[in-house]
Amino acid sequence: MSVSAASAAPPPSEPLSIDAFAARVAVFPWTRRVWRVDMHHTFSPDHARWRAIGSAACCDGMWRHHVLERAFETIAQHVTIDPDGLIWTGRDWNRTPASVGYGMNGGVFMFEMVGNFDDGCDRLEGAQYDATLAVIDSVQRRFSLPVHALLFHREVPQTEKSCPGSSVEKSAVLRDLARRRKNHEQTSTSRRSY
Repeated sequence: MSVSAASAAPPPSEPLSIDAFAARVAVFPWTRRVWRVDMHHTFSPDHARWRAIGSAACCDGMWRHHVLERAFETIAQHVTIDPDGLIWTGRDWNRTPASVGYGMNGGVFMFEMVGNFDDGCDRLEGAQYDATLAVIDSVQRRFSLPVHALLFHREVPQTEKSCPGSSVEKSAVLRDLARRRKNHEQTSTSRRSY
């Protein structure tokens, strides 16, 4: 299904904090099972473009690119994580994303990080990296998934992309994700012991 340019109107994207996102994941009326989280970078917009034209224009631009140029039903990703660590809503979480193709999108929760994380370009760090780990962890814990239930776009054999960026090391993400999960479990255990 494609949308004509004249009738195209992107749905509003809502910014969520890490805590608001985690709370929404917990209470969302899921009608599908998630088996994996897919990690992408936008490449364009990069950090400079996001800051230059603003969040609304960038979210609308991504939607228009996906719907009008690529003929997706709506924006590809479920959420987009901006350089300041805000998590912007996108595709309905109960809909299969337009992630990696090749019949591999079923049971996937997909997110994009705003930026070009190839070597020498933007850096995935600080609030954006914290939000990235939080998105992965919140979804994985909701569906009782292990930390390695994470796919980098570049891992798909048919792709020639560096996505989510050649400077992003999966082993480091998995290590930091495991550390975050352990801290969350320790915090939850200590709260229950009082």
